[in-house]
Amino acid sequence: MDWRPMVSVVMPMYQEREAIEECLAGFEAQTWPEDLMEVVVADGGSTDGCRELVEEMARTRPWLRLVDNPARRIPAGCNVLLAEARGEVICYFSAHGLPSPTYVERVVAVLAETGAAGVGGTYLHVGTDPRATAIGMAMASPFGMASGHRFANERREVDTISHAAYRTDALRSVGGFDETMRRNEDYEVNWRLRQAGGVLVFDPSIVSTYRPRGSLARLRRQFFWYGVYKARMLQAHPGSVRPRHLVPPVAVAAGAALAVLAPWSRSARRLAALAGLGYVGLVGAAVAVARPARHDADPLVFAAALPVMHGSWGAGFLLSPTGIEAP
Repeated sequence: MDWRPMVSVVMPMYQEREAIEECLAGFEAQTWPEDLMEVVVADGGSTDGCRELVEEMARTRPWLRLVDNPARRIPAGCNVLLAEARGEVICYFSAHGLPSPTYVERVVAVLAETGAAGVGGTYLHVGTDPRATAIGMAMASPFGMASGHRFANERREVDTISHAAYRTDALRSVGGFDETMRRNEDYEVNWRLRQAGGVLVFDPSIVSTYRPRGSLARLRRQFFWYGVYKARMLQAHPGSVRPRHLVPPVAVAAGAALAVLAPWSRSARRLAALAGLGYVGLVGAAVAVARPARHDADPLVFAAALPVMHGSWGAGFLLSPTGIEAP
């Protein structure tokens, strides 16, 4: 490969003591040359020891540095990192993730081969215990998060990507990240990149792992705020709407309407019963297809994660016009 760009791997971080060491060790093990890579961590004021850990690691690793993200929020941190990046290629990576050894090498190769503005790849959801593994499987399931890039198996153009890598100039040309989008900031910037003529490409040879949290309560909060900011994304960019975006809020609204009407309407009670049975059947089918027990995942948590994701996302979407803001 003739193109040997400097690559900036950047990650916002807040309270990630349990995950950041594994993440950085993954970049230390990359097949891409260290002298052509920098890893920049933007800390949002962590107090759990992760900041001190990164500072200690950086003393013996010239490719690693720490900067501050005073606003703490992810899109603000992304813009701090965009300004700090020295590379021709910039990879936005979760501090809660783990790259495969060839992640950076494959990112550069696919960018060179396709001419794309941004690339991403296989995004594995792997937990560290049966509950987290079950939640990760639910997130990766077509029954859970229906975005095609999460379960594609061949190179293709897509509307968004995970653990994304971009040509730095392309990202700067659209003004970076919208800091009002406290969630879904990646989908929003990907939309603007595509509107500016850029192409996003999924390639399965680019592999990384996401460590899902092991708590249904945290999953509920996560997806509620996804829903809130997806509604604001669609309000700002109506052309970005996809049918899959509307299914959860429509289902939640319909369920709430039937619940209100049920005490006075036999038809509403019948429709509610049919809808409930249908959804239970859908969850059962998802369990049968995924077979979580074969992957050391808790089947009950897997089954519970699906309605938690759908209901929280839909409720957040519907409540977005009230003006609530993520912490």
